[in-house]
Amino acid sequence: MRITSSIEYATRLMVALAAEHGNAPIPAERLAESDNVPADYVSQILVKLRRAGLVTSHRGSSGGYSLSRPPAEVTLAQVVRAVDGAVFEEVCGRYEEGAKDCRHQGQCAISPVWAKLGDLVTRYFEGVTLAAILAQRAGACGAAPEWLGKLASGKQ
Repeated sequence: MRITSSIEYATRLMVALAAEHGNAPIPAERLAESDNVPADYVSQILVKLRRAGLVTSHRGSSGGYSLSRPPAEVTLAQVVRAVDGAVFEEVCGRYEEGAKDCRHQGQCAISPVWAKLGDLVTRYFEGVTLAAILAQRAGACGAAPEWLGKLASGKQ
């Protein structure tokens, strides 16, 4: 799995909206400025998030965007699906579309490995909510958040 810039920015936007949940909608321009992301790119991501039902747009002079539901009900998997279509691209699924021919069909020992990895990644992302991300203490880039240990151990 590759964390694209779209996934990264969409997650940052959703965390910013989660932090303001229950307050006035946030204009797209302010969201763009807060993360130093081009406004056009933010608008494209927000359209995808709105189509997925994760955010609501509000028109007017005090308009902007807000979460469509509480942060505890929005998972990272939903955000990833909204911008990329799938949490984990199934390797073998590429060959079922007929665009390419897999020469190992019917005798592939690697396929179950990719399927298991996809399941693990998807379940992990489904277990991470915006509320959990907000609850962690900000730390150095790359530092493991507190909730990660709880999630890995199954104690949430």
